[in-house]
Amino acid sequence: MESATEKQVMALKSLARNPELSQGILKGIKFSELSKQEASQLITKCYGKKENNEEQHDEDGVRYSQNYRDNYGIFRTTNLTEEELKGVREAHRKHCQEILEECNEDYPEEPELILAVFDKRCDKIFTWIQQALDEKVRKQRPNNQN
Repeated sequence: MESATEKQVMALKSLARNPELSQGILKGIKFSELSKQEASQLITKCYGKKENNEEQHDEDGVRYSQNYRDNYGIFRTTNLTEEELKGVREAHRKHCQEILEECNEDYPEEPELILAVFDKRCDKIFTWIQQALDEKVRKQRPNNQN
């Protein structure tokens, strides 16, 4: 029985960085004791599991996330939940309605001017989403001080 190649071991170690894989398929595996065939099977299983998880996330829709470094310099990722995104969209909608009403009051007889002023004064939704992500990162950083 031939032992696993260095490339296989390196691939498995990089896959083990994924917490879901390290706590699941790769839990308790000693990479130095694997045969080539066992290592190949494990790599195939890990990539299959990883692809299934990515497909599930893609089906859920667009995810808004941001990477950041915590207080210890470790990279983390935060995502907006559906409820948070819904709240951001609702707040943006109210903001846009208020701006449109103000534009209608300021320029009642000039619809082209209303649209031009509205476009310049009203923030885009991405700006609001980015601000929500930034705020979530600010709130999560102190929580990582354990």
